[in-house]
Amino acid sequence: MASRTIFLAAILVIGLLVGFGVAFLYDQNQITSLQNTLTQANSSKALALSPHPGAMIHTGWVVIAPVGSGDYAIAVHAEGLEPPSTGAYIVEAAQRTTAMNVVPIGANATASEFKAGTDGVGNYWTVVMENPTTSFESIELLYIPGFNMTQATLVATVPLG
Repeated sequence: MASRTIFLAAILVIGLLVGFGVAFLYDQNQITSLQNTLTQANSSKALALSPHPGAMIHTGWVVIAPVGSGDYAIAVHAEGLEPPSTGAYIVEAAQRTTAMNVVPIGANATASEFKAGTDGVGNYWTVVMENPTTSFESIELLYIPGFNMTQATLVATVPLG
């Protein structure tokens, strides 16, 4: 059931990104491009988030899916998060460098933030312009109480190999 949900989520992300262009798929080059994108979708990765000891999360996963032109969609789903009254969650990644720099996965910290709903479920997605498995060692989910980054707490992480 979980793999079906993950697969459907990946197809949804890809469908949203390429679905708007379906009306223009008249010539063979565009049809071939769509076929290549769908073939790439089969190489999507679904990875389970590992909760940090004592963190408020019981289920979480990350889906990484190629969306064409060298871009990749990254979707994060987490359940059991504490719905913050003043604060947010942020998705960051540890770069594959000797310095192990941790950076927001989106364009900046604000673009990497999301809030959990009152049911404790949080969702985040973005599109990056490179394969995250070659540029990042891991993806991390952090809680930022009071929107104060100096008090950020690690919630969960997933290694990218």
